[in-house]
Amino acid sequence: MSGVLWQMVDHRFTKAHASEYLDGELSPPERERVERHTSVCPKCRALLASLRRMIETLPTLAAQPRPSVEAGVLARLRRDG
Repeated sequence: MSGVLWQMVDHRFTKAHASEYLDGELSPPERERVERHTSVCPKCRALLASLRRMIETLPTLAAQPRPSVEAGVLARLRRDG
């Protein structure tokens, strides 16, 4: 295969397996393939950076349940009633 064709194939592979790469779920040859590709592809490098930021940010988001509409209406009725 020509270099350009390999680049396109590796581009699709990297996009399809970016999460597995970051989770450490790829085999050593697959990891090397992603790393080799991202060393020359700014789009895939940016994709991995974006996914890393998301993974780092998610735990910091407070998971606060929103009150139900019913609970809010009842609270207002009790308060104003």
